[in-house]
Amino acid sequence: MEDEQRKTCYIAIVDDNEEEAGLIKHLTDIYFENNKAYKYEADIYTESDKLVSMLREGGYYDIFFLDVEMPRKTGLQVAKEIRRCYQEPFIVFVTNYVQYAIPAFEVNAFRYIPKSMLSEKLAEAYNHLLPKLELFDQRVYLIERTSGIEKILYKNIFYISKYSKYLTIHHRHGETKVRKSLSEMLKELNSSEFIYIDKSCVVNLIHIASCKKDEIIMTNGDSLRISRPRYKQVRERIIEYWRNEK
Repeated sequence: MEDEQRKTCYIAIVDDNEEEAGLIKHLTDIYFENNKAYKYEADIYTESDKLVSMLREGGYYDIFFLDVEMPRKTGLQVAKEIRRCYQEPFIVFVTNYVQYAIPAFEVNAFRYIPKSMLSEKLAEAYNHLLPKLELFDQRVYLIERTSGIEKILYKNIFYISKYSKYLTIHHRHGETKVRKSLSEMLKELNSSEFIYIDKSCVVNLIHIASCKKDEIIMTNGDSLRISRPRYKQVRERIIEYWRNEK
């Protein structure tokens, strides 16, 4: 039971040099052997195109270790692809090319580690990363139909809108319709991150980019109206969330 409660950390190591990628994997194995609070899965990609294709198909990792200098796609290019698909994961650049340290932060990189200092710095990076991962759990919303089951990560849901007897879940990979009420949906989600901004719309606080007097701009670019009676409550909730996020 204790093992089931541990969070699983999903890690991608991207380096065209198998030996150097193997060293990161080896140091990762040692770190998690000594840190029993987390489970982990670490995959190595020696071809960055394979990782990018997997991401475009909906694949996900919590942490990416990227070499900067790689053929076909550089680490910086891969990082931009990651950010097009997901804003949440942590990106760590591992390279000996110091001149890339500043551009690395243009893609919101968490850290930059010289390869010559991997043994000293990798554990330190994990010590800072793992507590932050608690903010981005892997909860999923399951939609069961006779034709099959669809799984949507909470973190991928932008907002949920109601029209007639149907709800539309607007998420990172498109839209999904379900027949139920908003109150039923909120009860099933059971998360304080989802709030009403109108009687027919619920938004995910994670994906609010800005809040104006009568509208919210989501991270996917959609503009949503806030009903006048809810404005003060919505504004206060957003401010509270932003103050407490990482």
